[in-house]
Amino acid sequence: MPRQQVAGIHASSGTTGKPTVVGYTQADIDHWAHLVARSIHASGGRPGDIVHVAYGYGLFTGGLGAHYGAEKLGCTVIPMSGGQTEKQVQLIQDFKPDIIMVTPSYMQVLIEYERQGVDPKSMSLSIGIFGAEPWTEAMRKEIEGKAGIDAVDIYGLSEVMGPGVANECIESKDGPVIWEDHFLAEIVDPETGAVLPDGSEGELVFTSLTKEALPIIRYRTRDLTRLLPPTSGAASAAWARSSAARTTC
Repeated sequence: MPRQQVAGIHASSGTTGKPTVVGYTQADIDHWAHLVARSIHASGGRPGDIVHVAYGYGLFTGGLGAHYGAEKLGCTVIPMSGGQTEKQVQLIQDFKPDIIMVTPSYMQVLIEYERQGVDPKSMSLSIGIFGAEPWTEAMRKEIEGKAGIDAVDIYGLSEVMGPGVANECIESKDGPVIWEDHFLAEIVDPETGAVLPDGSEGELVFTSLTKEALPIIRYRTRDLTRLLPPTSGAASAAWARSSAARTTC
């Protein structure tokens, strides 16, 4: 796309080298908003919910990606961004959000409410949508047990789009479901690049189907995983159909 048609830019974290700068047309941003909205819906969120966004805003895709999607779903957004833990806790107490979108490690910091004399389970939060870093089932159980919430995984890469490439369904919480109307996923042998049969463990590879400003073909994520049939999706079915109907594949 000509630079004049690029509505905005983000960048990867640069953890494996120089950050990759990613462009977005207005259509890219609209698709992104739809997919994050679909992801929030799959997580149990609904229009009218209050969403506290504690991902960082800026070149990192987390904050604005979550913000776009929450607005698209019809939620009320608290654009807190990262850091300032005491203020984070105060805003949660004051605005009583239903959902928090944040990294799982920072959520572990936030649930130490005791130091401010607040019981985490007394807070208004019922759903946590966590991503931007690896986390384990043990972390999920710890967060859910201490905060009394459902902890759901959102997956994405800045180079592909940002958060919302895939998301867990709240009914099963057994791994993110890839939104295949926008992303073609493959599993390859990390050594040879050969495509592996369904169910095999290997490196996850994505091809974007709707991205305009930085379409990618067979992008190697370096994530090792397996592709399995989805086990649930009822919560997101209605939103997924309405969103996909507005998508050009």
